[in-house]
Amino acid sequence: MPATKRHGTEDKSGLGVYPKWTFVWPLNRRIVYNRCSADPAGRPWKKDKALMAWDGTKWITNDVPDFGVTDPVTKEPVPPEKTANAPFIMLPEGQARFFNPSGLKEGPMPEHYEPVESPVKNLISKQQNNPMAMRWTGEFAKLAETGSKEFPYVATTVHFIEHYQTGVRTRNSPWLVELMPEQFATISPNLAGKLGIKPGDEIIVSSARTEIKMKANVLPIVKPLVVNGSPVEIVSLPWSWGYMGLSKGDVGNDLTPFIGDANVVVPEYKAFLCNIRKA
Repeated sequence: MPATKRHGTEDKSGLGVYPKWTFVWPLNRRIVYNRCSADPAGRPWKKDKALMAWDGTKWITNDVPDFGVTDPVTKEPVPPEKTANAPFIMLPEGQARFFNPSGLKEGPMPEHYEPVESPVKNLISKQQNNPMAMRWTGEFAKLAETGSKEFPYVATTVHFIEHYQTGVRTRNSPWLVELMPEQFATISPNLAGKLGIKPGDEIIVSSARTEIKMKANVLPIVKPLVVNGSPVEIVSLPWSWGYMGLSKGDVGNDLTPFIGDANVVVPEYKAFLCNIRKA
């Protein structure tokens, strides 16, 4: 769906679905396992915020259903009792898992861990972060402490619809470079006002590893999170720039920590600590 079709701010569900605001891969489904939003009889758990609901003759949907709402042959509505038994479509048994016997290194029971670099203490567990996370040594071991005053904001790396999956393609496509000609960070109007930053200003984003220069993008789509009663500002960083290509810029991944998950070493690039200032 083209970026120009970012319309439709109406959200009948009241759940923040906004089905016409861009596109969610692969089927524009916003919430996976959405059959679970209603009980076995098709009654929403929260009536005033119904995602899926059976009205007695058909399904009322405020998202793309991940279950069969109509029979593929007869095209008749499928009653809720026939869709209630296996709502977790991505699991072979079709049921929720509270115990995972597949040999995850963290153990079989679910647990919440804060990122290794976090502005807050873990409010759910005494264990702050994953004790089994892959950590590097030497120069790669530089990390900010929990609740760091030097790095008070949460950075996250993101894709944009105007970017390819890889930076190599993004930086070498003339049309994409024209759409997004240089590296930038998106921050909230609140943080911009606090730091005296205006859209288009050159800024420095820093972490415990290094600092890089880019332009400021100020938009209300980035909102502070309220954690334990206190706001935590977010700095959104697209990571498609690098030292080669039609559009060159500092590498966003220079800022990210060298932390990998315990099982397949996926990097912890979606939440780490940073600071930001005018250049």
